[in-house]
Amino acid sequence: MIFKVLFNLIIVISLGIYKYIFPSSFFINILFFIYLFFIIYHFFILNGNKIFKAIIETCFAIGVTLFIISFGTIITDIHNSKNLEFKNDYIVILGAGLRGDKPKNVLKYRLDKAIDYYKKYPNTIFIVSGGQGKDEIISESKAMKNYLVSHSVPKNNIIEESKSTTTLENLIFSRKLIPNNIKNIGVISNDFHMYRVKFFANSLNYKINPIYAKTPLKSKVSLFSREALAIIYYSLKNILLIQKEPNKS
Repeated sequence: MIFKVLFNLIIVISLGIYKYIFPSSFFINILFFIYLFFIIYHFFILNGNKIFKAIIETCFAIGVTLFIISFGTIITDIHNSKNLEFKNDYIVILGAGLRGDKPKNVLKYRLDKAIDYYKKYPNTIFIVSGGQGKDEIISESKAMKNYLVSHSVPKNNIIEESKSTTTLENLIFSRKLIPNNIKNIGVISNDFHMYRVKFFANSLNYKINPIYAKTPLKSKVSLFSREALAIIYYSLKNILLIQKEPNKS
């Protein structure tokens, strides 16, 4: 019994330390919470506490249901909207991670989509949006601009937005760089991410035309799963904020 307790304690502490050192590691974060959940669940089973056992099982069932609904919502959005095409005067390209000073595959797919769009509509102005992360040697916007220029998109067609660190900030800061008389504004992101982009845009009363880039095959499971959890989080947060709103007056 003591050995089991010590073993589980070592596993939880190890996962917790890894989670602290590498906070963006999605699977480690999920593994940490799942393992912790089952330890707590196992503890209540051993102690015969049926009430807490039932509460945990109910929470688990609700969580799984919300995840399935969220995942399905993302897939449905992609299916219904990915082939829509609009002519845009300005297009915001949302930043993502870098490897050194080069875009990782997720961001590369977004930039390649922009390059294809430029070939069809060469008068388009692109806003490359993304600041410099703690583990990045240059800003995402600078790396994005360099990539576009190296693929024959003129510098005069590119505006840098280098302050944002989140999707919401991408939209807010980029909007300030677009003249007020411009109405046709596109946003490029990967398909897994676009539902949340539209969710934030709606919350800002910001009309955008979504342009869906594909998601790298090897990252699909991780990114779509993470995004489904993110949609649950922001949806619940939005509901709570709406409920609190009347108390502010």
